[in-house]
Amino acid sequence: MHNTFNISHATDTNRVMPGRSIQSYLLIIAAIANTVTIGSAMTISLTSQMIESRLRSALWGMFSGDALAAPTHWYYGGFSQIQSDYGRGGITGYTRPVTELPGSILNKSDPNGGGRLSYSSSADKNKSIIGDVINHGKLKHWDPKKSIHYHATLHAGENTLEMQLGRVLMKSIVDCSGRFDEDHFRKAYIAFMTTEGSHNDTYASTCHRMFFANLIFHKKDPKDCPDNDGHNVDTIDGLIFPSITALAETARQLSSSGNDDLLVSEDSRRAILQASARTAAVTRSSNVLQKASEVWAGLVIAALVTPADNEIEQPLREVAQRLGFDKPRADRRDQMSACYLGQALPPTLDMLCKYTQSSFLNDGSDGIWKALVANANRGGENVHSGAVLGAILGARVGDENLPQSLKSGLYDREILEKEIDFFVNAVMQRTENNGKALDEL
Repeated sequence: MHNTFNISHATDTNRVMPGRSIQSYLLIIAAIANTVTIGSAMTISLTSQMIESRLRSALWGMFSGDALAAPTHWYYGGFSQIQSDYGRGGITGYTRPVTELPGSILNKSDPNGGGRLSYSSSADKNKSIIGDVINHGKLKHWDPKKSIHYHATLHAGENTLEMQLGRVLMKSIVDCSGRFDEDHFRKAYIAFMTTEGSHNDTYASTCHRMFFANLIFHKKDPKDCPDNDGHNVDTIDGLIFPSITALAETARQLSSSGNDDLLVSEDSRRAILQASARTAAVTRSSNVLQKASEVWAGLVIAALVTPADNEIEQPLREVAQRLGFDKPRADRRDQMSACYLGQALPPTLDMLCKYTQSSFLNDGSDGIWKALVANANRGGENVHSGAVLGAILGARVGDENLPQSLKSGLYDREILEKEIDFFVNAVMQRTENNGKALDEL
């Protein structure tokens, strides 16, 4: 049995998973928070070019994992449900989501905050968070009389809101000379979300709806707007931003070490973990997520710096141990899960244990592609899991080993390539970005 974060968190199919309470989990995670050693001080025989290659492919992996899975996000009817909408082979490449999805929770969600309230909750307000403040023009898709796919308005290969916000974070880090700055990212986040046409997604998760309800309806200071409904915030999508910060801070720390042998010092490791936790706190109020972000950041470090001929099974086991899960196993089938951390992370770790094996990743250039397609075809919470899977898998593969189809099918491929260039130059402490602005691209 997995010791999960949430003893009473029902999934989107109203199942309840056994495990520890949030309070007991907090005691566990607090006890181990100061002993995380994944990616601890080590000297490694990697060149800066290898780190750059892994950094690029980790980002491409995130964009790909997210976009590939968008059509089957929160499909809980098994592969047969996926086949009914996308054909006998299921998802085989970047695919446009269908418009209607019977049983969609989108149409049971509150457009003005967290939880499963009614569409009519906006009737007594001058404006609606969904439609007027964020996700402009999308309120019609949230009508409770309809059953609309969570990403019905996306094109094939187009990224969901969370990875679009990942791009905002990347730009913020570029603007801050390769460093994460929560105040800068917070301002960029608010500006992006409140700008009409900034993205094309239909759905916005509870944390975003609660943040802007606090900002608009309750007139809170932006620093006080992160919130938690006790159900839909401590989720795996909360690891996307910390993953990007961990990639940035690891590359920056390595690039600024000044040593011929790349060194992740103990102080550097601690700074990376803390920056990742601070990233999670910009949009969500969750001690559980912040501690999980620190542990996950350790895995990101390991994925970037572990030599290619070494597998990362041991770091994966350490992550599972520190989060109270069973040891990951490569022989488990790719299991469908809900979004809650305690339910989504165990199968994600199992998949990483399977797909980071050298026998798999070295099986031609399509290894990572096959893994991300398999993730898309498991349904459930596969979009944000796909993004964090893609980060670790990409870091293990290297940019030169990515299949061309992984990049070429992404809807925003050309601009993504430029944004990745700017990001890499910034975190690798180079000067190529001088005199250029990402917002002009």
